[in-house]
Amino acid sequence: MDLKTIKLIAASLIFVAGCAQHADFTITGKVTGANKDSLFIEEMTEKSVELRSTLVTGTDGSFSYSDTASNPRLFFVRSAQNEYITLMAMKGEKISVSAEKGNYNKSIRISGSPQSELILELNNELIRATGKLDSLSRQYQALKGKGNDPQVDSWVQAEYGKLVEQQRNFIRVFIEKHVDEPASLLALSHQIGQQPVLNGSTDFDLFEKVDVKLFRKYPRSILVLNLHKYVEAMRPQMESAQSQAKNTGSGKVAPDISLPDPDGKIQTLSSLRGNIVLLDFWAGWCGPCRRENPNLVAAYSKYHDKGFEIFQVSLDKTKPEWVAAIKQDGLNWIHVSDLKFWSSPVARQFGIESIPANFLLDKEGKIIGQNLRGTALDEELAKLFR
Repeated sequence: MDLKTIKLIAASLIFVAGCAQHADFTITGKVTGANKDSLFIEEMTEKSVELRSTLVTGTDGSFSYSDTASNPRLFFVRSAQNEYITLMAMKGEKISVSAEKGNYNKSIRISGSPQSELILELNNELIRATGKLDSLSRQYQALKGKGNDPQVDSWVQAEYGKLVEQQRNFIRVFIEKHVDEPASLLALSHQIGQQPVLNGSTDFDLFEKVDVKLFRKYPRSILVLNLHKYVEAMRPQMESAQSQAKNTGSGKVAPDISLPDPDGKIQTLSSLRGNIVLLDFWAGWCGPCRRENPNLVAAYSKYHDKGFEIFQVSLDKTKPEWVAAIKQDGLNWIHVSDLKFWSSPVARQFGIESIPANFLLDKEGKIIGQNLRGTALDEELAKLFR
């Protein structure tokens, strides 16, 4: 895993490890092409990545490192060229690694460390996904500016959504299979394009499963304790969300909203009864929201004349930023906001913890869908207006 990904992982689940005497492990390795090269053994600690040792390879690229561990420890074998081998060392392990200088990602081999092998599996999947993302980006740049930007934006967002969903499915399967393995901690923070694949709210079940299993096995591990604290902190929020779902769940009539539009005129959600309505929560500062807006524009253009409306609630803090985003993205529907950011009572009323978020309402104002994005929204509207 690259250092940026590791640091992002550390930001959400700080990976640290306790040390104890008489619990030896050894890392022996060979970097083909290295000749008396410097290697740095680094470890993720509570606050940062810290240097543990500086080694010099043999003329054949060989190296060795030994230490102690009563709990899992997360190490990085870093070259002077900033290539990394990520290892999770456990008590008593004899870890063997190899790689080619200048080509770590495609050449790493690991044995003698089940957790490190699982992390390598995650890393290889990340490399594959990143390759697909880079290809998508190149295609997008080649198509952009040729007169069909709305369609291109919609297409790339849909393709990106598919890629994220593929990664989400991969990670869910991985965790279900290895739920009692420490490597699952890294899976919880798997990312694509610097965006987390899992969400602590929508995927809380996975965080909870890993916590239950690992807390039983490693109750004194700070690594595990940090996840445990996170899960315990999230639990009240999840219970609140479940309670909230009773009011905003499928089949429920959405609570009415009465807020000012950019001109100061009060607009109400209930005034749109008789139409299919997308109640969308967003903000001008929200990158994912802005990337989703072309899909809303396309859906509105396609179905508005058939009875489709959008009621968009902004969580912006300032009116200029809000109004500018509306104009820049060409959003020609109803907009409202109290400009109270995350303190908006409406956001709390609907249990909004992240954006973009939306609710699809039928003609009676009942909720018939949630968080429909990209092609999913178009597919649902096609069913309703066929």
